[in-house]
Amino acid sequence: MVLHTLLLSVFCSVSANAGEAAEIDCAKVISTPDVEQCIAFELDKVEAGLNEAYQRLLKQLTQVDTPQDNYTEYRKKLLIAQRAWIKFREADCDAQYEMHRSGTIRNSIYLSCKKQRAEQRINELNSYAPY
Repeated sequence: MVLHTLLLSVFCSVSANAGEAAEIDCAKVISTPDVEQCIAFELDKVEAGLNEAYQRLLKQLTQVDTPQDNYTEYRKKLLIAQRAWIKFREADCDAQYEMHRSGTIRNSIYLSCKKQRAEQRINELNSYAPY
């Protein structure tokens, strides 16, 4: 729980400054704080895309149930899956953070992990088509 709170505070402080990443040339950063800002800025964009993909799918599943399709059950299962995915991502990225705990790149590793997992989840949500 302490690690989660610590990571959340680190992420929030980095995200608060992520807007400044637009002023940083992220292709040329060399300092760890600048790298973290750039990753946080990218993560914010990916998180917005993740939310859009989830909301789009949820909206497509907001239909009246038919004899062939139980949309109420589809939405319920999607919510269960999304909550499980969120827990998985936290646990997975927490593990990566711990493995790099003594290094100065631990926050970058953590943020990159969250970004990569979000990108994967967007692809997974988009693969639910034709919904």
